[in-house]
Amino acid sequence: MKLGRVSSRGMRTLLGCFIVLVCWLGFDEAEAASIRVAVVETRKIKAYDLALRGFTDVMHRHGYEPSFIEYDLGKRPLSAEEFKAAVESIEVDIVLALGTTAARLVKEADAKIPSVFSMVSEPAQSGLLNIGKNEGTPMTGVCLDVPVEQQFRALLEVVPKARKVGVIYNPDETSFIVDEAKKAANRIGLGLVTYPVHSEAEVPEGLNHLRPRIDALWLVGDRTVLTTQSLQYVFLFAFQTNLPLMGLSDHFVRMGALLAVGPDYEDVGRQSGEIAAKILRGSNPEEVPVASPRKVQLSLNLRTAEIIGLTIPDTVVRKAVSVY
Repeated sequence: MKLGRVSSRGMRTLLGCFIVLVCWLGFDEAEAASIRVAVVETRKIKAYDLALRGFTDVMHRHGYEPSFIEYDLGKRPLSAEEFKAAVESIEVDIVLALGTTAARLVKEADAKIPSVFSMVSEPAQSGLLNIGKNEGTPMTGVCLDVPVEQQFRALLEVVPKARKVGVIYNPDETSFIVDEAKKAANRIGLGLVTYPVHSEAEVPEGLNHLRPRIDALWLVGDRTVLTTQSLQYVFLFAFQTNLPLMGLSDHFVRMGALLAVGPDYEDVGRQSGEIAAKILRGSNPEEVPVASPRKVQLSLNLRTAEIIGLTIPDTVVRKAVSVY
């Protein structure tokens, strides 16, 4: 086949495009910087694997080629001193702590290496932030806590007739969450009815007190209420009294809660990677705000809905990521 002649102007245009393409490819390769990341995991679970996958994806997109040195505290516990010696000896560029136990270890180690936490709840209450003090490793990161107002809006979609929501909590542990929840409930026209307890033995009394006054029950991450024995009683009580129960995560929905709104773990990892990229480029961890999950997932238990006599609109069911 005979090819037509290309004009000199056309040739210059093609050559220019070729040079731009080659330069772009070469620049992309030149920008890929090798970094060493110490990944500290509270234990090996799927949620952490998803977060690490999201983190890795963002590192690549920001021009970093990470190599990971992993520490599984569930398999081999470390003291803060052991961890500090380990990461300082191998010249780690940044630390990623997955889970509260891992983050606390990194904080205590005070290794002076830029550090990001991920997959933790209530980082301020967990002692991970240097608020008014200068102790331990400066850290920031992404928490797992879905804003309360977002949780309540999801509850109203699933249970549109709900007007009063009840919560049992220990004021010594979770009063800060409940105080925030009262404000959030007021903003969207819900009433929050509270019952304080100081031991798991008081939970049954609290449920009996709340039941005539509420349309749904909301669980918070309170260690006094979320014991194995108390949770069994809460689930049984909700079934027996046809009370919609909102859990903390998909795990609670699998157990029998009607619904939960939880974070997208892989996207939490991506958010953590974005924070890490800022820090690697010179930002002070203490000046980077802690992020909340930007993507959340609705979980529903339709078997529970049937048991308590509730029909969930199809439009809401279709929004759910997990349905049981």
